[in-house]
Amino acid sequence: MGRKNILGIGILLVVLILAGGLLYYLYTNHEQDNTIDIGDTIILDDSIGENLNFEYEYVGDNRWEYIITGTLPNPCYEIKTEAIVMESFPEQVIVRSTITLPSEDMVCIQVIQEVYEEGEFLASEEAIVRFETK
Repeated sequence: MGRKNILGIGILLVVLILAGGLLYYLYTNHEQDNTIDIGDTIILDDSIGENLNFEYEYVGDNRWEYIITGTLPNPCYEIKTEAIVMESFPEQVIVRSTITLPSEDMVCIQVIQEVYEEGEFLASEEAIVRFETK
């Protein structure tokens, strides 16, 4: 291989690495910026170290729908979700997922448990929606 070919391949690799880094930066900042906009996705790293994705959408007639997806470390963990609508204007809504840890004497297989929960709540279109994990 000639010196020009090696130089060309080196420049191509540098450009690809920089483009990949830029795309990663834009994607991660895009997710962070969307956490305050209604109808977007919030990705939280909970205390267990797993990710839960929360998506919500206003569907009309004061009705909202949400979906929570993600993973738990094994099937012995339990997750329960509730939507709390506080009376104010605009309404403040907290969708809270409570993760229950398995007891220490419980034996569990070590396989990742998929989480898929959906629900709905009633609130005006101007409602402010938050997601919490406990």
